[in-house]
Amino acid sequence: MSGRQALIEVVKAAYAAFSARNPQGLLCLCARDCLWQAPGLSSFMPWAGEHQGHAGVLGFVGLLDRHLEFLTFEAQSLVVDVDQGRVVAFGVAHCRVRATGRRYTNHWAHLFVLRDGLITVFREYPDTAAQLAAIHPALYGAASQEEIVHE
Repeated sequence: MSGRQALIEVVKAAYAAFSARNPQGLLCLCARDCLWQAPGLSSFMPWAGEHQGHAGVLGFVGLLDRHLEFLTFEAQSLVVDVDQGRVVAFGVAHCRVRATGRRYTNHWAHLFVLRDGLITVFREYPDTAAQLAAIHPALYGAASQEEIVHE
């Protein structure tokens, strides 16, 4: 298997584990000292911030599942930099906020940095405006459901 294909297979396996809600399967693909990064205001998006190591990944996934229901999640394309061990994924997720019942569409990009076949860094670039509009009660009137969707 080529270096490019090996990187792609790890990222695809990570998405499969995430979609199946198999956190142990995800951890098997991560270095013990991995860094998981998600932008946002943690006071409104509790999963936002930096999460270190396997415990951090479990915490991140647990917070996502506690606050969001993923109705669909699809990685649509991958860009691979073999020399740097990086994969950038572009995709879309349709989510429902558990606390508010509001739905939103999240067009996202994810950066994976891999070393020795393991994920060392995951950084997501979500549509935080759509997330916040669906999460925060004060913003309910600020955006219509159509505006939250951004399609």
